[in-house]
Amino acid sequence: MMMNKKFFFFDIDRTLGLNISERVPSDTSYCLRQLQRQNHLVAIATGRLQCDARRFAEQHHIDDIVADGGNSLTVQGQLLEMNGLPLDSCKALLHDLDKRCIPWAVVTDNTLRRYSPYENFPRADPHNYMETVIQPVPINALTVIYKITYVRQDSGQPRQEQYGLPHLPYLDNTWLIEPVDKGDGILRMLDRIGGNPDEVVVFGDGLNDISMFRKPFFSVAMGNAQPELKQLADYITDDNDKGGILHACIKFGWI
Repeated sequence: MMMNKKFFFFDIDRTLGLNISERVPSDTSYCLRQLQRQNHLVAIATGRLQCDARRFAEQHHIDDIVADGGNSLTVQGQLLEMNGLPLDSCKALLHDLDKRCIPWAVVTDNTLRRYSPYENFPRADPHNYMETVIQPVPINALTVIYKITYVRQDSGQPRQEQYGLPHLPYLDNTWLIEPVDKGDGILRMLDRIGGNPDEVVVFGDGLNDISMFRKPFFSVAMGNAQPELKQLADYITDDNDKGGILHACIKFGWI
């Protein structure tokens, strides 16, 4: 007898993919195919911008995506919704950063480009996959902001007001501001496709996965996951480069 259909949601970086890359271990690719053959739904749940998540998903024959940290939904390859960060809070932050001469960049469209008015905005880290375009950015004219990055200050500097926006440490000694409610995005997707939250399985490794490590979802933390995430997990598997996803799926009889 076939088991109940499950709805699997996988983070990308350091869960499916190796580090921040497109590379997926061969045993993980095999596992994804087997889950699909068992008629389970295989979906992405990522903080990446929708266009970037879609590119990754297409390489691995995945049609359903919760991207932008829960703020965009793609079902059967079709983008159904894509929402930005709270605009007033973002503008207040950017004006404050300008006053303090702290370099910043914003993502304002569904492309792998971020825009900065600062020639000295840091962009040397080879893991950075976004193009930085230096040009004037009139803050008050912005109509949508998907992500913000700005330079982290030295410990001796006054603490920057965060305006209620989620901050994550990022490359080049910057802060990354992006939506962090993948769990809500999963629930909205289930509403659209008629899925049961009790049948959801989530895999993750980072702090931006915390929102989807919630009941009634069954949560699996990678062996390389952050300690805070492991404390919330229903099960901790092996590292993502040591067969962790395949081992968990075999252990629980999902394939």
